Amino acid sequence: MSDVVIRPPATLKQQAEFLDYITGRCVMRDGATARETLSVLSEDDVNEIRAIAMRLHRMAPHENAIRRAVTGK
Repeated sequence: MSDVVIRPPATLKQQAEFLDYITGRCVMRDGATARETLSVLSEDDVNEIRAIAMRLHRMAPHENAIRRAVTGK
């Protein structure tokens, strides 16, 4: 039996906060973006990044409609 855990997709806000968390580890003390960084990602981090990528791939064909819906144009 597999130990894959099925959980509901993260909300857009949760996804944004996760990406802020990951990229926040790539910033220097003075707030500047690091030119290079090494980061340790947990299995959960990698799974979340993969899930976000899959959602973006599914949304990509609808990008123009999404932009119109969000901007009201």
